[in-house]
Amino acid sequence: MTTPPLAANLESVARAICAARGLTFVRYVGAGAFKQTFEVDQGGASYALKVYNTRNSPERAAREIEAMTRCTHAHIGCLAAIDEYEDASGRFAFSLEEYLGGGTLSARLLVELMRPTEVHTFGTALIDAVAHIACLDLVHRDLKPDNIMFRADGVTPVVVDFGLVRDLNARSLTQTHVMQGPGTPLFAPPEQLLNAKGMIDWRADQFSLGVVLSYCAFGKHPYQAEGDGPLEIVTRVVERADPVPAFTEAATAAGLQALVRMVAPWPVQRFRTPEALARTWAEQHPADHAASGAASGGV
Repeated sequence: MTTPPLAANLESVARAICAARGLTFVRYVGAGAFKQTFEVDQGGASYALKVYNTRNSPERAAREIEAMTRCTHAHIGCLAAIDEYEDASGRFAFSLEEYLGGGTLSARLLVELMRPTEVHTFGTALIDAVAHIACLDLVHRDLKPDNIMFRADGVTPVVVDFGLVRDLNARSLTQTHVMQGPGTPLFAPPEQLLNAKGMIDWRADQFSLGVVLSYCAFGKHPYQAEGDGPLEIVTRVVERADPVPAFTEAATAAGLQALVRMVAPWPVQRFRTPEALARTWAEQHPADHAASGAASGGV
């Protein structure tokens, strides 16, 4: 991938970090709102070097790094090192994380959807990851196919990118007067879209994960009626309408009926605890023959 012009300054920082730490710079990978990611090599092992543009949002960078140091779970990106680099242009925080060579869920879903039994197994792993995040009083707030990657085996899912993480025990970094909270609108719950901060807890991640798993199984958003585009979908979510009947019917037929409750418009309608969600999810009996044949309006 070619480095875009705006990333040039952080690539120079990344190369300087590599020189200082005995790493080999491999390539530019991608960028988020507050950081850029590069693949680097150390002794034949690949790592993801993330350089934070702390001049833009030092508090966001600090909170993301702090959250990742607390998360230790098989389905959450593993942090190898954190440090700072300083040169004439300023001071930059950076992290060294495991490199996930299996690509993103977004790329996987462009090729094919998952069978219901695959969604069930996939969901079990991610529900456990969300439960771990929740037990630390954190809310990821940006669960989406781009932020779910696979290890080199192409099977093991890993949650990445805590750039928008909310620590429920710390001061909110989002201004109360802002009409919309941070996140990716197509995967965010109503309380996040409306910046109703008092209503945001782990159940916001539950909603987002339910949307992700719905795309995996059916190639559509639970609130997507025939002919709808992203604007119509997000509007229906903001208005706290119910998921469309076609989704409810498809989820039930596939033996994944827990999805219906996961994406309910009000937090109180969703599963109250991660344990309750995990228990109900485990009790489902998905049927492969009920899977959708092809994606329509997928991610």
